[in-house]
Amino acid sequence: MAKIENFQDLTIRWDGHQKYKSGKIIEDKLIEVIVQKLEMLLYTTKGEVLGQDSDGFGVNLEYYLWQTTVANDILKGEIQKQINAWVPELNVIGFDLNIDIFEGTVRDIMQVNFVINGYNVQFIFQ
Repeated sequence: MAKIENFQDLTIRWDGHQKYKSGKIIEDKLIEVIVQKLEMLLYTTKGEVLGQDSDGFGVNLEYYLWQTTVANDILKGEIQKQINAWVPELNVIGFDLNIDIFEGTVRDIMQVNFVINGYNVQFIFQ
């Protein structure tokens, strides 16, 4: 496995976030930096970031959640494309990705699960 250096980043967590730590400005644990990047990437709609076009930053999972027939392979492909562009260190470490979509009463629910070095990370969209 290639060595990853210089992975510190500003923490993006806010008061009320489940992993918020008061006074912590810099995140210096590789896995936590990657999780923060994934969180930004998955919850951002394409075109939402100034200076990025419709093929730029963001996965658009909200859009896909409203679609009725989107295959998991399409979703995984879009997430992988964004990881390649914005979180390349995740490819160095390696990960497993699983997506489940559940039928809801008002709208569907999407569960995106990553396993990174035995660390389980789950994102929910509804």
